[in-house]
Amino acid sequence: MEEIDIKNKKERNLAMIAHFGGLIPGYLLCLIIPLLVWLIKGDYSDFVYKQSREALNFQISLLIYESAAIAIAFTVIGIPITIIAFITFWIVNIVCSLKGAVRVSRGEEYRYPWNLRLIN
Repeated sequence: MEEIDIKNKKERNLAMIAHFGGLIPGYLLCLIIPLLVWLIKGDYSDFVYKQSREALNFQISLLIYESAAIAIAFTVIGIPITIIAFITFWIVNIVCSLKGAVRVSRGEEYRYPWNLRLIN
């Protein structure tokens, strides 16, 4: 019975690492941890696979949204909109990544809002 709890704890910790990976500052650095967890430990369990994939999809989605905001910056009114968008994306990333980490630490699955599920 205790071995199952240890395994579940390892699964939850790996999933938490994937969600916390989104908090790394940098334009592409936030992809590295969820990607590594998904590629290296994704076959460890279905829970780790799903949660690391969800975290990776969310970070990719945010990068797409940020790229669109940068493109808007080149218009006349775009700079204030881009600044507001980046602040919003930054806050959403922090809140959702922490919320995901807390949920998976309890053993619950977490699905990000605004997530483009590009990787199956």
